[in-house]
Amino acid sequence: MRSQSLWAALTLSISLTTASSFAAVTGIVVTSREPWSGGKEFGAAGSYEKLQGHITFAVDPGLAANRPIADLTLAPRDPDGLVRFSSDFVVLRPIDAARSRSTVFLEILNRGHSNASRVFFTPERNQGLKVEDLKDVRLRDAFLFEQGFTVAWIGWQFDLPKDALGLTAPRGGSGTFRESFLADADAASSGLHSLADSYCAADADQPTASLRVKRSFDDTGQVIPRAAWAFAHGTRDHPIPDPCAILLQGGFVRNRLYEALYRAAPAAVAGLGLAAVRDFVSYLKFGGIPSPLREHPQTQQHVLAYGYSQSARFLRQYLYQGFNADEAGRPGFDAMFIASAGIGRGSFNHRYAMPGEAGNSVLSDLRPVDLFPFTDDPELDALTGARGGLLDAARKSGTVPKIFYTYSSSEYWARGGSLLYASVDGKREFPLGQQSRLYFFAGTPHGHAPFPPDKRGAEPGGVEANWNNFAWANWGLRALLIDLDDWVSRGQSPPDSVYPHVGQELIARTAVRFPANTGLDFPPYLPPLWRMDFGRRFASDGIISQEPPRLGAPYTVLVPQVDADGNDSGGIRLPFLAVPLGTYTGWNYDLPKLADFRYLAGLVGSFQPFALSKAQRLASRDPRPSIAERYEDRSDYVQRIRTATAELIARRFVRPEDAPAIEQESTAYWDGIVADKP
Repeated sequence: MRSQSLWAALTLSISLTTASSFAAVTGIVVTSREPWSGGKEFGAAGSYEKLQGHITFAVDPGLAANRPIADLTLAPRDPDGLVRFSSDFVVLRPIDAARSRSTVFLEILNRGHSNASRVFFTPERNQGLKVEDLKDVRLRDAFLFEQGFTVAWIGWQFDLPKDALGLTAPRGGSGTFRESFLADADAASSGLHSLADSYCAADADQPTASLRVKRSFDDTGQVIPRAAWAFAHGTRDHPIPDPCAILLQGGFVRNRLYEALYRAAPAAVAGLGLAAVRDFVSYLKFGGIPSPLREHPQTQQHVLAYGYSQSARFLRQYLYQGFNADEAGRPGFDAMFIASAGIGRGSFNHRYAMPGEAGNSVLSDLRPVDLFPFTDDPELDALTGARGGLLDAARKSGTVPKIFYTYSSSEYWARGGSLLYASVDGKREFPLGQQSRLYFFAGTPHGHAPFPPDKRGAEPGGVEANWNNFAWANWGLRALLIDLDDWVSRGQSPPDSVYPHVGQELIARTAVRFPANTGLDFPPYLPPLWRMDFGRRFASDGIISQEPPRLGAPYTVLVPQVDADGNDSGGIRLPFLAVPLGTYTGWNYDLPKLADFRYLAGLVGSFQPFALSKAQRLASRDPRPSIAERYEDRSDYVQRIRTATAELIARRFVRPEDAPAIEQESTAYWDGIVADKP
């Protein structure tokens, strides 16, 4: 525990005007301050307290740092010409600042939820954690707090429910919006599709609005006559005009894609979410609001960002658009833990942004998510003439943080992951940025399933073709968090990157030597990733003028080669894969399969156990050695788990403190797959 907490400035409820024209935080109101988790002590860090409240911001549209915010100049301004907005925040910090670690762990929320929960700490109730409900949480695992991190969350997403930790943003521009959706059973039976979670029409009477039905992403679609549908709710016999719903007289066809183009209500200035995070971090590091607790010099501390999936894509967008420099040009995040983003950014900062959309891999039809450039350093796309790198803006401002990228297998299969370092034609490899590392956890899916495995789909009533993959990288992620913080705080070099390389373990899908007769059907396709043109004003102003986007040639996406068991090569093999009981993949299929969309069940994976005996294996012609052929018995298996764990500890990919839990988890896998079978 090495320094005074950055959060000394938040121990009073205050709402004061900043003295500096570059300090965008104008007010902080702490609405509650109370002991957290019943006052329990967390190791050397001691007891924690929870602070919750609201932050107000004011940004000047004329400042260079704010020009990337789409439609900011169209938002209402105060008498000083500033645009005002607000965010919710929650902070958990050691009560005794002297016992805290020198780093603030700031998690970017994923649709209002914490993904750090169940990786870096685990509530007794094992469920998705809403940060605003943290008051009475009891923990089964408190790793993050035992390490003494101050943990912070701030709302950045404007379109969340009112009870979520979010952002209140002003409205800006308006124009044409494209709504797209895959018709489900309810829409097919009712003919009704709600726009409540998207953008309502400006009014219900729009004779020039259009609706098309498509069989695939790149299908031009069939126009549905305007008289056959309306902006309305109710029934087909009794429609009630409603700008927030679409009612189709003939009903929707299930699993077909529908696209509506219409004039929408004014859009929120969504990019203020990026500014909120930027200015919050700047306040943590540099202050700005006078306070009795800022009268004495503070020890400089570090702020580390963590994002998983959507939140990690947010961090890539944040870097790409230069938000790691504050309004005064000072560096923000010292480090970023960008987990399972693949090469995605997001629909975070343009007119009619849809932050919850994730790209074609999860049936978010042709949204501006997986966009060039992908690599840290500049790359040239010879087909389009585009040139650039993800870190160009941060390099120009001198604000490149230390970065850990982590991948599951699904990032290669459904998030274009190879393009982070492989050229867009798949023929050569680029080095990562000097301050970047990439760690691939082989055999893990983007979203792991519970154990014992089942075939339940992500959507209610959904079914997957294969057993869901229950493997996850939590033990490795915990070790890497400490590695990243040690790199920032102590200058200790992290472990070398581990990932499959082009022409070696990273290859075309058609070259993967996946074994036959395993019970798994190897994918005959990858989700599409096209070059997309959203119109000439998209890059400069964040305005989409081409809807749907023009599609160019697809990028070449590569995937890991596999071993004789069908398990990924070229990555970190955690104990479940180093001592396997089956084949673990980053892909699966929804049933019915949506092959026309080249869809691979979003971001879940498959598990197929090995046969128990040689006789069973031979009967099914499975080429993978059976469990009985691999391990003498349960004790032999457990001993091999211990050996694999020790090797990972030596490489700093697993913490010694987690070895007992890894053994317990692995033993449960054996008992569930082997011991209770006849």
